[in-house]
Amino acid sequence: MKDMIASLERKQRPTGPLRPGDDEGGPSRPKVDRPDTQDLMRRMRRVDPNQARRYRQRTGE
Repeated sequence: MKDMIASLERKQRPTGPLRPGDDEGGPSRPKVDRPDTQDLMRRMRRVDPNQARRYRQRTGE
């Protein structure tokens, strides 16, 4: 009987239309284009040549 009363006292809230994948009310992901892979490789070639060595020292590899 107590369960019946508790369910009747529960307030019903109207639900609004949800966007696909919208689980929470937080900010949405910005719609940006993926970078061109050739441009990405070109930029990676200009990186400091010692970067890999420093990264291995930082991570302990």
